[in-house]
Amino acid sequence: MAPELGWMQWLIWIVGTTIFGAIIVFVFMAARRAARRAPEQPSAARHVARSQALPDAVEAELAALNQRKDTGQISEAEYEQQRAKVLSR
Repeated sequence: MAPELGWMQWLIWIVGTTIFGAIIVFVFMAARRAARRAPEQPSAARHVARSQALPDAVEAELAALNQRKDTGQISEAEYEQQRAKVLSR
């Protein structure tokens, strides 16, 4: 005969099974949420760059300018002014 499980073994088994079930439910919910999320829309700057077929140097300059804006080195208005200058060349 197999030995009977004590209360501690039952507690460990129940807690482990509950945690495993919660992980499965969490993964399922995350997958459903990701499936419902709208597809990423390209930014206006990316659309302009794609439609104008800009040279690599200009794209690199725009990327550097965007990074400066994202890090807070320049304001949004300065970014727009400098971006317009780069695109007008």
